[in-house]
Order: sequence, then C-alpha cells, then structure tokens
Amino acid sequence: MNRAFISLYFFIVFSVIVIGWGLDKFWEKLYPAPDLEADVADLIILLEQDLVPLSAEQQQARIEQHNQHLHNQLQLIHIGDLANSSATQQIRAGEVVSASADADRLIWYKRIADTDQVLVMVSPNSDQTRSPVYSGLLIIFYLGIALVVFLWVWPLSRDLSRLEKHTRLVGKDGAPDQIAVAPTSTVFTLANAFNRMAKRIRELINSHKEMTYAVSHELRTPLARMKFALAMVDNHDDAKVQKQLDSIHQDVMEMENLISALLSYAGFEQESQQLDRRDGFMHDLLNELCARIYRDRPDAVAIHIRDESGGQAFNCEWKLMECVILNLLQNAARFAREKIQVELRITDTEFQVAIEDDGPGIPPEQRARVFESFVRLYNEHKPQPSGFGLGLAIVKRIMKWHGGDATFVDARSGGARILLYWPKQPMPLFPS
Repeated sequence: MNRAFISLYFFIVFSVIVIGWGLDKFWEKLYPAPDLEADVADLIILLEQDLVPLSAEQQQARIEQHNQHLHNQLQLIHIGDLANSSATQQIRAGEVVSASADADRLIWYKRIADTDQVLVMVSPNSDQTRSPVYSGLLIIFYLGIALVVFLWVWPLSRDLSRLEKHTRLVGKDGAPDQIAVAPTSTVFTLANAFNRMAKRIRELINSHKEMTYAVSHELRTPLARMKFALAMVDNHDDAKVQKQLDSIHQDVMEMENLISALLSYAGFEQESQQLDRRDGFMHDLLNELCARIYRDRPDAVAIHIRDESGGQAFNCEWKLMECVILNLLQNAARFAREKIQVELRITDTEFQVAIEDDGPGIPPEQRARVFESFVRLYNEHKPQPSGFGLGLAIVKRIMKWHGGDATFVDARSGGARILLYWPKQPMPLFPS
C-alpha cells in the first residue's frame, strides 16, 4: 500500500510539472505577452507633463476632459490615501507602478512632480485565458493527467488480472501455476506470496500422492504375509501354528509402527505452529538422548561428543530439536561400525550441530534425495532397509521451520555426516 501510494503520488506530481511546463511554454510561444509597460509608462509621463503647469482645479478639469476621449479612465488621488508599502515608496520616488485590481482591470500609478497628487490610470485587462485556444490547452492538460494516471494504473490492472486468472485456473496437478511479475510491479510482493502459496500447495499435493503410494505399497507386504500365515494355520502342528501367529503379530506391529509414523509425519506437515524458541544447553540434551539409546540398544556403538561452543547456550524449539537429533542418532547407530561423532559449534550468526558415523556413507548424487518422503536407499551391507523413509523428511522440515537447513557433507571417516544449522535470530515462518 505504501509503495503504491508513493509511486502514484510522485508519478502524478512529476507529470503535472512536466505537462504544465510544456503547455505553458507552448502558450507563451503562441501568444507572447505584449510589452505594453513601456508604452503605458510613456503615456502616463505625457499626461503628467500636461498636468504639471496646471492648478488643482485645472488638473481635475483636464482629467475629466481626457476621460471623454480616452479608452482608459484617469483620476487624481492624494498620496496620503495610499497604504504604506514598498510600491508606495516607488510612487513617492516618481516611478510608474502597475497593479492588478481584478481579473478585468490594470491600475497604473504616477506621482505628479513636486506635488502630493498621484495620477491613476485604470485600463481594461485583455484576458487571453478566455480564448478557445486556452480552453483547448486546458482540456489537453487534464487529458494528459488522465493519460499518465492510466499509464500507471494499466500495469497494475494487467498484473491483477493475471493474478486473478492464475487463481481461477488450476493446473493439471491441482495447484495454480506460478506467475511471473516484474520486480518493479506494484503487486510484486503479492505475486511472490501467491507463488509461495502455489509452491506450498504443490508440495502438499505431492506429499499426499507419495503418502498414498507408500501406504498402499507398505501395507501390501505385511498383509500378504498375514494372508500366507493364516493359510498355513490350517496345519494342526501346534509349533507351526504358534510360529505363524508370531509372524502375524510381528506384521501387525509393523503396520502399527507404519501408521504411527504416518500420523507423526502428517502432524509435521502442518506449518501453522509458532516455534517456542528458548535458550538451553545442547550438551545436556545429547547426554540424555545417548543414555536413552543405550537403554534401548545396549550393544549400540560409542557416541562421542565434541563441544566447541565454549559452553554457550543454543536457542531453538527444544521439543522439536530433540526429535531431530534422536532421529539422526538412531539412524547413525544403524549404520555405524565403531563410533558416532557429534560436534557442537556456535558461529557469529548461527548454531551448528554435526553428526557423523563411520558407516558406508551416502553417495553424493543421492544425498539430496534422502530428505524426500518415503525414500529409503539400498545398501549392500544392509539390503533390507529399516524404517519407512520419513525420519529425514521430518528432520528437513523442522530445520526449515527454524530458518536453517539439514544437509549431508563429506565425512572424514568416509561415512555419513549430516550438518544441522540455523540462525541465532528467529526467522519468520513464511519468509517474504
């Protein structure tokens, strides 16, 4: 709103100045102002010289005589009747002074030498502003202002129409297409917000499709195993029946875990929440999470923490950050051979947490893909990937909420090294 107001205001003011100046110059060239002052001054001086040798009564009679033959009207007044002003001082000095009484009359003053009498001549003002040409130029002026306002409004109307068209038309994937607007456009910020909305809608639609495909695929496998196990239950061998029931129980647990993961991921799809960022110590959180991992998996590899933050506090949403780091530690524990290295660092502008394992690592060409939903990479050391491919997608989303990111970088141990970083100052949830 402020940008549109300032732009329109200065555009109109500049246009008024340019158009008005141009038409004024054209008018002066078409009707140059007549140089009447010298002629009138000469006439008044001649009248003064005619009145100087006469007495007061004779002067008044001569004035009346001249008024009968002149187009201009003459009269005599006492200089004391004039207001004390700079013009009056000029009249006292004997100069010819002109003044405009109204739109139709011009008044000329000349003091009669060696007297206190002032000769006043009133002449009609030839007003050329009433001519048809002047009226035409005035119409052109207002039409010019209307034209420049139209030239300013037309791009705005065009961009708004395009925005309305893109809003009405839905792409083949169910989301509106991106709209391209010049940075100089008044609706540039609105178009950017629209494009972000369209991008978010497309992401949600793609995520919905991926979830639908993944659920149908993931549920088909345990259901097939359950159907096969139930078919084998017809055998009356109690040991085999119990084995098949145990297999069905495991499949049910796997389906339950899948549903829990899907519900968790669906919850993280909502980007409407506001982060409750607080100061705290990341080293304490890591100690607690390591203890939890060792309780669940006593045979887990060693986790080493190197704190390079100098004991400074980290600022984040701790509940979400706990989910991120626990997910990454459990992921690293699955593939690590001997140890997991966790590094904490605080720079001038951001917080950093790096988690590295000495496992097989991730090929550089696949590092960006693993953050997508339901993506699980095949590994020759573990050909049956565990999990459902949602953990890293959740990690990526949480770090985006913090205004940062999660990315895989080269590891010194040859394994996988993921770097988490986010700015010290809270970022808006929807950046502009």
